[in-house]
Amino acid sequence: MIKEPHKLLPQTIYENWTMPDMVLEIPPHGIPLHAKSIKKLLSIANREAKIIVFRPILPVTSELGLPSYPILAYLYSQNISTIWQRIRQQIEALIQNNILDNLPCVVVDEIDIDEQLHYFSDYFGKAIKPSYVRVIVGNTCNLKCVMCPYHSPVLKPSHTTEFFQGKKVMSWEMMQRLAKDCGQAGITIIIGSIEEPLLHPQLIEFIQLCRQEGVPKVHLTTNGQLLDKTRATELLQAGLTSIDISLDAATPETYSKVRGADFDRVESNINNFLKIREQLGIACEVRTSFVKNRDVSAEEEKRFFQRWLTKVDSIFLLNLAEYQDNNMRLTQTSDAVANFLQYYQQQAQGRWACLFPFSEIAVLPDGRIYYCTETLFRLGFDKNIQSLGNYHQQTLQEIWSGDLFQKLRRDLILNQLEKRTACKDCEIWMSHVIHREIKDKRQVLTTTVTEIYSQAQES
Repeated sequence: MIKEPHKLLPQTIYENWTMPDMVLEIPPHGIPLHAKSIKKLLSIANREAKIIVFRPILPVTSELGLPSYPILAYLYSQNISTIWQRIRQQIEALIQNNILDNLPCVVVDEIDIDEQLHYFSDYFGKAIKPSYVRVIVGNTCNLKCVMCPYHSPVLKPSHTTEFFQGKKVMSWEMMQRLAKDCGQAGITIIIGSIEEPLLHPQLIEFIQLCRQEGVPKVHLTTNGQLLDKTRATELLQAGLTSIDISLDAATPETYSKVRGADFDRVESNINNFLKIREQLGIACEVRTSFVKNRDVSAEEEKRFFQRWLTKVDSIFLLNLAEYQDNNMRLTQTSDAVANFLQYYQQQAQGRWACLFPFSEIAVLPDGRIYYCTETLFRLGFDKNIQSLGNYHQQTLQEIWSGDLFQKLRRDLILNQLEKRTACKDCEIWMSHVIHREIKDKRQVLTTTVTEIYSQAQES
């Protein structure tokens, strides 16, 4: 018996089914099974009298956090048909919670390169939604931080594109579409990647609309200079779920040198935000971040760490990224992940498929679509980065599952990146390797890019 509502299996399977006592059930995800996958399932069924579950993975990339594929097939004996729905629910719950020991079934997940391209290039965008959408609401900032590739007075004169010339602001009509698209799909929105988002006149209304439309989380990154009591209250009441305030200093002198602004004001704004959050009783995670800039002492970093560790929910210590030889380069990486990096590179026999184009979309104010921090880093320098869609003319889903994203994912899986200037010499694909540990009742997550200290979860 074959239970397949969309009739996407090869016709020969229906005509030549050779296992009369078995049921092949295909959940209604609309993803056709590759012929090799079907052959594999039938071969295992001939050897093992167990329930067989098929859920493909992409080597290394899945282990490092790639959103999980849904279960694409079950193969089971007709003898258990009367209790199958209960068994299926139990299996799905266990797999969803990653409880894989003692499962009452065989989980088939390893696939060859043809199957990888089928599931993770051709059909990935249909099977799995983005983890988050970066919404770039403008191209301006009220500060000119020395290390910023977008607004630094040192780097901006070397720009070779016009993106940061003049003022670009995302339209309200585009914001409304994004709120609706992400709300209906249940996708998180991240605001503040290359700009100071509090400069946008309709930011509060946008966050409020996102939450009303069903967006599960809205995150904001800001330099905090404009985060006065009124804005803090409005942001919290609008439904903001997390905020990252970029500081990069622990003293007025360093802050002035790095960010050229009022240190006391931003500290006061953060403390007021924390007080207002408590007064309103609204859950919103507060983070502060510190970029390890050149000529900023270890003592300064230590003072930042001690000042904020007990005040906010988490702190970020970021390795400095600089624009060198047409790519983002880290001036240092964390030793804690070195062994893990070596292990995964051995597993992948070199480079694994970068997670970013499998997990995020970046929407620019002009409707162009980028796909990672590296492509955004190059906005001022590289005219040749291909936009993967046009949000003026397409929906997010059409873009996410479209030909251009498919081709990028295919090139990443095959490691054929010579024609992709943003990818071929990039180092950020390694940043998804994470080392986790507990220090002084704090959870510490370390990557090549950052150390994140947060309150340890109760066991």
